[in-house]
Amino acid sequence: MNQYIFDNKSEEREFQRLQLVEAANDPTIRLLEETGIQPGWHCLELGAGAGSMLRWLGNRVGPTGLAVGIDKKTTYLHNDDSPPVQIYQGSFLDVPLEQSFDLLHSRYVFIHNQEERAILRKLCSLLKPGGWAIFEEPDFTSATLPDQGQETPQGRVNRAICQMFINVGLDPAYALRLPHKLQESGFHIVSAQSLMHLCPGNSPMAKVMGESALVLEQEYCKTGLCSPEDIQLYVRLSQDSTHWALYHSTTSVIVRKPPL
Repeated sequence: MNQYIFDNKSEEREFQRLQLVEAANDPTIRLLEETGIQPGWHCLELGAGAGSMLRWLGNRVGPTGLAVGIDKKTTYLHNDDSPPVQIYQGSFLDVPLEQSFDLLHSRYVFIHNQEERAILRKLCSLLKPGGWAIFEEPDFTSATLPDQGQETPQGRVNRAICQMFINVGLDPAYALRLPHKLQESGFHIVSAQSLMHLCPGNSPMAKVMGESALVLEQEYCKTGLCSPEDIQLYVRLSQDSTHWALYHSTTSVIVRKPPL
């Protein structure tokens, strides 16, 4: 697995960023509810982050079920390891898992991994026949401004975000290829939808992107496509409730594993 772009950031700062990501994206819990999740189910949360989805899964499956969370760093999950929750730290491909699962979920995991094909194969092997999975991935190439061109400070930062991923061998538009990759891995597509994050400043998603710009300023500027002054304006506008921007879009795909 390649190095995560948010590695080497302070734990407190990264915890705050992950909480912002959850605040912006956890409304997609409704997608998990569409699977008919029941008490007693065994569920896997890949990339458990700050733990909100893992806690939700644990509450839904109850004491007769199991909610397994996996992340490279589990520092932020220390209060989430009571039954029926189990937590594993490490690269997913290296974590030994013998049980099978009724439901899998991951959010913004594959866009950060060059080994996503192997990860998808392992996930499919862990899912019970007829089991459900929901995968959510972003498309940063969709970022734009409603009434301005890309030759603005925000536009330059948007292009720098995409180039940062490309420079480390990753795909900023991974979401566009997600359904096909899932089919190739043996999943049956139930539905796919994309949510455009067209948001005012000071909204949850704007806060996520503003905080990411602050902690990744050096990486953005290394691309040569934006300047520290561009970052400063980008962050300031992300805090301005009168300013609207399309920050990116998220594709959510619901799949099932074919029955035997």
